[in-house]
Amino acid sequence: MGLLFSNFQTSFASEKDDQIITKEEAQQKAEIYIKSIGKLSYSPWINASLSESKALNDLKGNVRGYLFQVQKDKEDYGYVIVNSKVHGSSIIESTRKGSNPYKDIPEGQAIYTGPIQYLKKVDNKVTHLPSGNTQNVEDIKIEEKNNIKAERNNLNKNSFSGKKFGEKIILEDVYNDKEIENVPDYMWYRGCTPTAVANVIVYWSNQNFPNLFNIRTEYVNSLIDRLAEVMHTTDVVVEPDGRRTGGATYFRDMVPGIEKYWNSHGYPVIAEFVASPTFEQYKNEIKGGRPILLNTKEHPTYINHNLTGIAYEEVYIADLNEKFQNMVVRDTWSPETPAEVRLDYKESAPYLDSAVTVNPFVFSDVPKGHWSYQQISAMAGNKIMNGYGNGYFGATDNITREQMAALLYRYLKPGDTNDNPYVDIKDSPFKKEISALAKKGIFSVNSEKKFNPKNTATRAEIASVLTKVFNLKVKADYEFNDMKNHWANEYVKAIYSNGIANGTGNRNFSPNDNVTREQMAVFLYRAMYLDPNYIPTPI
Repeated sequence: MGLLFSNFQTSFASEKDDQIITKEEAQQKAEIYIKSIGKLSYSPWINASLSESKALNDLKGNVRGYLFQVQKDKEDYGYVIVNSKVHGSSIIESTRKGSNPYKDIPEGQAIYTGPIQYLKKVDNKVTHLPSGNTQNVEDIKIEEKNNIKAERNNLNKNSFSGKKFGEKIILEDVYNDKEIENVPDYMWYRGCTPTAVANVIVYWSNQNFPNLFNIRTEYVNSLIDRLAEVMHTTDVVVEPDGRRTGGATYFRDMVPGIEKYWNSHGYPVIAEFVASPTFEQYKNEIKGGRPILLNTKEHPTYINHNLTGIAYEEVYIADLNEKFQNMVVRDTWSPETPAEVRLDYKESAPYLDSAVTVNPFVFSDVPKGHWSYQQISAMAGNKIMNGYGNGYFGATDNITREQMAALLYRYLKPGDTNDNPYVDIKDSPFKKEISALAKKGIFSVNSEKKFNPKNTATRAEIASVLTKVFNLKVKADYEFNDMKNHWANEYVKAIYSNGIANGTGNRNFSPNDNVTREQMAVFLYRAMYLDPNYIPTPI
C-alpha cells in the first residue's frame, strides 16, 4: 500500500509538558552511543565522528529529536536520531549504513514524526522524502492520543537507575544480538497480514519444510492469495479517488489460518497468539530461530499493521546508564522503506497489540509446557539438535559422546582436518566432527588414544567441553562436596558460576551421572545465550 500521508500520527499534545534536552546534550549522548556500539558490535564506528547535526521538528513545530550523521574518513556510516525528551529511550532511531535522509534540508524544514517517517515542510506543504509525494499539511491526519504519555511513563518506571541491569549492578557495556538470515521481505499485496505471514512461510519452506512453498514453480502473490483466503482477509477495493480499502484480517483468524495452511501441506505446527508481547518473549522467538509476527495498533508510523520480526539487538551503555532494546522487522512496505527497520521496543511497546509465534518443530514427547520446550525448540530452530524424524525428539534418551561432538561442531563450526588422533572413531558417523574438535583442543587425547564415541556423556564431561567451547571463566569459587580433587572441578565451577548447570541436591554435582538430550539442550542454550551479569548463589 505504501507510505500514505493519512498514516502520519502524532501524540505531541499529550507530551507538551515533557522536558526537552539541548542539542549539545543530545550530541553527548550520540557520541557515547556510537563509541559503545563501535566497541561492542560495529567496528566501522570505532574512531568515527559526527559530521552533521540537525534538530528535527514534529508537524506542530516542536523539537522531536536531533539528527547526527556518523562519518569516518570522509565516508558516511549511518546516522543516529536522539530523543529530544528527557523521558523515554535516548536513541529513537539509528542506522549503520549510508547518509541520512535530511541531506540539504534546512533546519526548521526537517520534519520527523516517527521511525522511517522523514518529511520536509515548506509553508503548508509537506513532502515525504523517500517517495517525493507532497500534500497540504491540513490534509494530514493528526490524532492526539492522550493516553500515550501515561503508557510511556509506565514503561519508564521499569528503566534503569543506579547503573543496574534488572537487580544486578553493571560496571561496563553489555551487548547481544541475533538475526535470522534469509527471511524474505515481500511488498504489500492483499493485506499486510497475509504478506507478513508469507515472509514466514517462504522462510520455513527453505528450512527443511519444502512442501510449504516452491519458489521455482509457484508465485508469491498466489501464496498470499491462499493465505488471505484461509485467514478470511477482506477483499481489497480501489476507491474512485484511487485509495485502497480492505485487506484487513481479524487477529482471531490468524492462528487458525496459519495452522490450516501448514497442516494442509503435511506439517504440524504450533501457532500461538500472544497479547502485548514483552521484549523477552520477542527475543526468545528470535533466539529460537523463529521469525515472529507483530500486530501494531495505532502505531505512529504503521497504524494498524502486521510486521515480521527477524532480529533483536540489546545493549546496555554504562556511560548513559541505559539499556536499549531494538526489534528489527520486515514491514512489507518496501521499496519505500529499508528491508530491515529498527524499532525501539520501549517506544513501540504501547502500540504492540499482540504477536503470533510460529513453531514448526512439533515433537510428541516435548509438548508446549514441557520443562525444556523453549530450549529444545531453539536447538531445532538453530539446526543444532534434531528429532528422530518420526515426530519424536527422544528427550529422556541419554546423549552419547559422538552425538555431543556433533552438536558442538554445529554450533562452533570449526575447520575440518584430516588428522585423526583416535583409534576408535573410524566407523563413527561423526568422525569429522570429533577430529575437528580435537584439533581445536575441545577434546583431549588419552594415552590409549580412545574417544569412546558410543559411551554416554557424563555431567563432568559436559562441563569440560562447554567451558572450552565458550571460554568460560570461574566467576565464583563455589565447590560441590563431591567435586573435591575431581579432574573436572574447575570446569564445574565455571559452568555453575555462569548459570549453565546446577547441582543435583545435598550440595552435590553428581559428575558421573549421564546427560539426557533434554538436559543437553538446556545446557547448550544457556551457554549460547549467556547472561554476562549472572550472579551465582553460594552452594
